[in-house]
Amino acid sequence: AERHSDFNVLPEHFPVVGEALLWAVGNALEERWVTEVKSAWEAVWGTIVSVMEPALREANLARMSDADKTRLLVEESWGVVEQDLEATGVAFFLKIFEIAPAALQLFGFKDETPLSESAGLKLHATLVMRTVGTAVAGLKDIQSLVPTLLQLAERHSDFSVLPEHFPVVGEALLWTLEKGLGFKWTPEVKVAWESVWGTIVS
Repeated sequence: AERHSDFNVLPEHFPVVGEALLWAVGNALEERWVTEVKSAWEAVWGTIVSVMEPALREANLARMSDADKTRLLVEESWGVVEQDLEATGVAFFLKIFEIAPAALQLFGFKDETPLSESAGLKLHATLVMRTVGTAVAGLKDIQSLVPTLLQLAERHSDFSVLPEHFPVVGEALLWTLEKGLGFKWTPEVKVAWESVWGTIVS
């Protein structure tokens, strides 16, 4: 795994290699490539990947700059939670309202009950999560992302959002990510997201 890191091999290459390996072995065995043999090879390949993939990832991370490492960790973790933007967004906003109940009064859906089922909340939450996704995608070019963030700040000034709201939003975001990622919320991922949030706030 460490040697292959020198040749820009990535974890996403493993499925291709696995498919090619099983095809080659099956082609060589011909009629002896029965279900039991295929299952045995699939199990062995799974074991190989379970050892090599984390090692390759660690080797690749070790070669990266701090900025690139942060970006990769954020992109990978966001790829997990963005699979259900609505649920992620609703959890995020409910946490905000738990931390700062008065914040609910800033939103047009404040009187909709139950809040967790509010169509207005679900729509707004999904839009906000898409904006987070845009920010994550823009980490490759921070300078190009800055105008987007500045426009976002200007729009939020129309809704009585204040600088002191940022810590609440940041706490809710990190909590939401932690719950969504589960065991994948490692100390390294947490530090990466804290860094990105700090950049957004700045």
